[in-house]
Amino acid sequence: MKPHKMDETFQMMDSKGFFRLEIPEKLNMARLVVDFWAQHGRGQDVAVYYKDQQITYQDLKDMTDRFANAMHRLGLSKGDTYLIRTPNQPEYMISFLGGQKIGAVPIPTSTMLREYELEHIINNSEAVAVITTSSYSEAIENIRPKCETLKYVIVIGDTQGDQISYADLLKEAAGSLPFVETHKFDPSFFLYTSGTTGAPKGVVHGHRFIIGAGDPIGKFTMGLEKGDICGGPTALTWMYALGHNFLFAFRWGVATAIYADERFNSARAYEYIEKYKITIFAGTPTIYRMMLAVKDAEKKYDTRSLKYCLSSGEPLLAETWREWMRRFGVKIIDSMGQTEAHEFCTAQTHLNVKIGSMGKPLPGIEVAIVNDKGDRLPPGEMGHLAIHRDHPGLFTEYFKMPKQMQEISLPNNWYDTKDLAHMDEDGYFWYGARSDDIMTCHGYRISPADVETALQEHEAVLESGVAGVMHPEMGEKVKAWVVLHDGFNATPELAKELQNHVKATIAPYKYPREIEFLEELPKTSSGKILRRELRRWHKEKKQKKENRLP
Repeated sequence: MKPHKMDETFQMMDSKGFFRLEIPEKLNMARLVVDFWAQHGRGQDVAVYYKDQQITYQDLKDMTDRFANAMHRLGLSKGDTYLIRTPNQPEYMISFLGGQKIGAVPIPTSTMLREYELEHIINNSEAVAVITTSSYSEAIENIRPKCETLKYVIVIGDTQGDQISYADLLKEAAGSLPFVETHKFDPSFFLYTSGTTGAPKGVVHGHRFIIGAGDPIGKFTMGLEKGDICGGPTALTWMYALGHNFLFAFRWGVATAIYADERFNSARAYEYIEKYKITIFAGTPTIYRMMLAVKDAEKKYDTRSLKYCLSSGEPLLAETWREWMRRFGVKIIDSMGQTEAHEFCTAQTHLNVKIGSMGKPLPGIEVAIVNDKGDRLPPGEMGHLAIHRDHPGLFTEYFKMPKQMQEISLPNNWYDTKDLAHMDEDGYFWYGARSDDIMTCHGYRISPADVETALQEHEAVLESGVAGVMHPEMGEKVKAWVVLHDGFNATPELAKELQNHVKATIAPYKYPREIEFLEELPKTSSGKILRRELRRWHKEKKQKKENRLP
């Protein structure tokens, strides 16, 4: 397979003035980001820093080859799907890329997901294998009898029963890999994202993603060049970090440093930057606010290696940007992105900063504000934030969900991000609101249906409605309005019990930070909960409280 040459990527413009990304028909993501560098003079360059380990591109090629062969011997082949459920560690990267080499399709999943969520993902994706660690294998074993397609549980660490040891798989010599030809539209990985209703959707990306998203982001948002070291404290299973701190770093042949702690700690984040001399740091507004809370951090820690800091997942407040710039002299590059497309609109390294805006669309990506008919709207007018469907970094489908694919389609071949925004006279985009009910809390996208379902499994809950309400630190706060069964009393103790129940049922970050008890919920004539009314009630209640203050 002839590798795509990076130095040709940005040289051609189309008739609309957009960079044209040349993507070959035959393409394999893993071979492009690993084998290319091992075979073209960067084999001894460090690809991954992890604790005190240094893994070169040649090391990475050898390990991914061994994993690919091991998966092939187990019987996995092109199109077979497999879950990865690990913390941030090299084995995650090796498993992700190794399977891709034989055309198999990795599905990274958060370690915070609960059993019912994992069961849905395995069954919906028809996953054949799961790669996990001994500390996270129990949930997989508990649901294994309910997952008909699941044949293999591969464990990093101690194994039990018929589990397969990851270390044993990689002991055998790599040998020559079986030739598996993959094309740019073939599935390369899935990520599951919450929907406004129903179960999480499987967002399928083709091998073209690595060029379609990785090249404009790597050049214009990250400003990558030889010698850079990327990193950040967020989970690599999140699209944001999956790109910046993993795939895009490898696409550009630079290094990444893995943040090993599963819990964020501000002091440890500074130590991490200092130890590995991070040049491109990817965080969230919450992370930057927490780091700024460390008194005299700019004097205690050496952060001079930083070139750019990146931000996404929630609104970046002006005071956060200004204070970070004042204390560290480094710009925070804000961005707008989705699981379906990664970043498509960013502040970019070469642009003048307009604090609070999403920046401008990345070169090579056609983005517009359109109306319901798919017609472009003039500057200043709020409308659908839309991406043209020919963007090669865009997802290819929601797996086995054709109805949901129709719901995100607008006339004139636009993909509807389900966000509302406007563009100013200078071409900068400004966020308005979600056009659906998805909540974004601390950068996590949360479906209200997930939280409502979890709440209603508690014996005290008759009905529940969940919506996001604005919060200065979290972006949006998950709030629940609950109607109780007869015989249960609305008390602070019960509210706390319900919060703990949600934490134990689904991923803990989804739990409602506030619970309000009601006699009944606002509904449409067809019985659907009016979440916009819940949000309005909250806003009015807050305003009345503020007006009563002296």
